[in-house]
Amino acid sequence: MLPYHLRLQVSFWCCLVASTLSAQDVVWVQPVDSPLYETHVSSTANQWTPYRDASQRIDLLPPVDFNLEQDTFASEPIADLDPIEPGSSRRKKPSFGRGAPLSMGGFWAPNTPVVNQPANLQMNAQFARVAMPLGIPEEGKPLWLAIAKFGRLELATNAILPDSGEPVPGQFWLVETGVTHIRPLASGSTVGGTFLFGSASDKPFHAGRDLTLMSILFATVPARNQRDDWSFSLFYSPTSQLPYPLPGIAYVWKPDETFEAKIGLPPGIEWRPNDDWEITFSYFPLVNVNAMVRRRLADRLWLFGGYRTDTQIYFLADRLIEKERFYVFDQRAGIGLDQHIGSGFSLEFLASYLFDRELFQGTSFTSGRTDVIEFDPGLGLSLQLLWRR
Repeated sequence: MLPYHLRLQVSFWCCLVASTLSAQDVVWVQPVDSPLYETHVSSTANQWTPYRDASQRIDLLPPVDFNLEQDTFASEPIADLDPIEPGSSRRKKPSFGRGAPLSMGGFWAPNTPVVNQPANLQMNAQFARVAMPLGIPEEGKPLWLAIAKFGRLELATNAILPDSGEPVPGQFWLVETGVTHIRPLASGSTVGGTFLFGSASDKPFHAGRDLTLMSILFATVPARNQRDDWSFSLFYSPTSQLPYPLPGIAYVWKPDETFEAKIGLPPGIEWRPNDDWEITFSYFPLVNVNAMVRRRLADRLWLFGGYRTDTQIYFLADRLIEKERFYVFDQRAGIGLDQHIGSGFSLEFLASYLFDRELFQGTSFTSGRTDVIEFDPGLGLSLQLLWRR
């Protein structure tokens, strides 16, 4: 019989292939015209109001989660299911990395010395994510999406956790599945939620205390000027930096079709001065920062670079304190290439400089830290395949 970790990988990849084949049936949905939108357009025909239809509003929804597991600057795959009319003059270009119902790839960081221990540490990871509609989307109807996520992180080291005296766990797993519901309203608002169930642990699904349930509730309400929006959200994940419910409220300011800013919590900026440049920034508590610049080099080739923090959080199956979590943290500055290869597929290669790297245990990101291990800065390489329809 195959070892446990191999059986887990084989089972997941079989499910993923089946989901990918089904995802090919994603279709475009005609935007929903609300009475509010129709009245406004008839009175101010030349005013730019791109987000008054459901297709553009969905792009404002929060991501599937706020903690990116993989070494990429990509956002979650939900955004590509935006029902945007092909050829629309008011269509907003999707952000880089968004609009990918399917993504999979790997990451590798070579050996680097562990501080104050005669040991080295090497990291490698594999990840995959898929989002697909449950049924054929219809005009003006609510949308249900099925989501599946898989991640494996290997820490190859002989380092010892200094307080507990235990060796550093060699492997961590993330297995999650769930749904997102998006419901456009006749008033011009959009409401919905995301719920993911799974396990993030060195021994996933080993016990009930190793299970995770991530949830997001969100609503986007048109502002009085019929151009901007108010964004409301409530986020909870037991494997986030702040493991308790976090409310969010932001004013989404869109002065023109090239710029968008979320002023509030969580904040963010997207600026596309022309077809060849994209600049984005986002922040989510506590220290989740993502800043990126993209430049088109050719018709199908983009150069991108930026900075981000990366936090991966797991439950150790044999932990003595139930609320304690295991953290893998670093900061990253990277540069990469995005090559579109046809049929909606693209390859992304990213080289990063990793620094401020540490492992530790704690009841939260900022309190009760034990078993802190620091290791030297080093190189990180990742390759990702995405399908953006």
